[in-house]
Amino acid sequence: MSLVHEISVDKDFKLTPTVLPENSLEKQVRDVMHRAFWDSLRDDLQEDPPNYTRAIGLLGEVKETLNMLILPQNSKQIEEINEKIDTQLIQQQAEHGVLDVLQYAGYIITLMGKICAPVRDEEIEKLKLLTDVIALFREILRVLDLMKLDMANFTINTFRPHIQQQSVNYERNKFSEFLKTQKDGLELTKKWLTHMKEELSAHSDQADTAGVSVANQISPMKIINGAYIKLFDWPTNSLFPETIIMDQGRFLELREELKRLTLIASILLVTYTNVGMAISGEKGFPSKLKREIKILLDGTNDDSAAMLNIGDYLCKEVNECLKESNYQMLDATKQETLKSQLQAVADRNHSVQKLLDSRAKSFMLKMLTARGKFNPSEHVPAGLKTVEKEILEMSTRFQKLVVHNRQVYGPFYSEIIAGMSS
Repeated sequence: MSLVHEISVDKDFKLTPTVLPENSLEKQVRDVMHRAFWDSLRDDLQEDPPNYTRAIGLLGEVKETLNMLILPQNSKQIEEINEKIDTQLIQQQAEHGVLDVLQYAGYIITLMGKICAPVRDEEIEKLKLLTDVIALFREILRVLDLMKLDMANFTINTFRPHIQQQSVNYERNKFSEFLKTQKDGLELTKKWLTHMKEELSAHSDQADTAGVSVANQISPMKIINGAYIKLFDWPTNSLFPETIIMDQGRFLELREELKRLTLIASILLVTYTNVGMAISGEKGFPSKLKREIKILLDGTNDDSAAMLNIGDYLCKEVNECLKESNYQMLDATKQETLKSQLQAVADRNHSVQKLLDSRAKSFMLKMLTARGKFNPSEHVPAGLKTVEKEILEMSTRFQKLVVHNRQVYGPFYSEIIAGMSS
């Protein structure tokens, strides 16, 4: 289920080689076993006469892998592989002392070069330079493993549209099966939606002219969409709703990205407010500031400490820009005022950050609820225009994630919300 989900929601998803931690026990055991195999193979080939039992088994394994990498419709190539790497013939050659392992290796490398993806061409060329039999076959197996991944990723990309079409029902059915094994598999999801309805109810008038509670008229979709937006404020150490858990990492990443973007936008807004619009019209200058601010913020969890360097950087760059444009430069007092305000805006509870954060969430809620033709770039809120490209990209990822989740778990959400009113 998780693999289908990853393929469906992540257009860039692909399988990658497993990289074990350098000092892990698993890596140490694997390395010892591999070293023992290759050392044994070397000892076998150095016997007089050579013992080819392991080598023949290795050629058979390579043959199976090559056949697996050939598309079924290429029957002639499959026949050629079976003919060229005939293990019975190889066994006879070994028995008569005429087996040339390097000759078979040459054929294998040539074939690999024909069927590999272009990205592996360099690896194939390196294989051609190897003359030690053990090193050569060790590298052949390594490159074949990469080619298997390439084939798997090619298959994923080919069938991705079909997987995406089927994934909603598949994931929903699998989740239904999971719920049958649980006493209450939607406990956290119910709390999540209930809290959202209570919050919406608290902000609504208590009765309309007909005397009906407005809280009871809150639509299920409004509750669901509002709950998704609330994920941006989800406490780090709190368990996510059961229906969100597979995308917990993505939502947390979006949360941190939103924090960073609102901080950058706040810094630029404070800077423009202090300096005036003289610098905003300079071609490429706002983008330069944004890029450098992002670099100074990256890699630190202490925004206040980073703001010291950002303050110095902005004062320097702004004054250079003002000087080149024949505007009055910031004096020492104005520089200190700017730095002081930048230090203050680093606080998440600062009014500017809170305002831009609220606007960003309202914008994303509008994207979730939009109907018909809707151009997001026309609705980017004031104050966030300086990070428009990044906000649009992030919001689009959020929207796609929500749409998929809503399609899969919508029936469960509707049932929970219906139960609130009963």
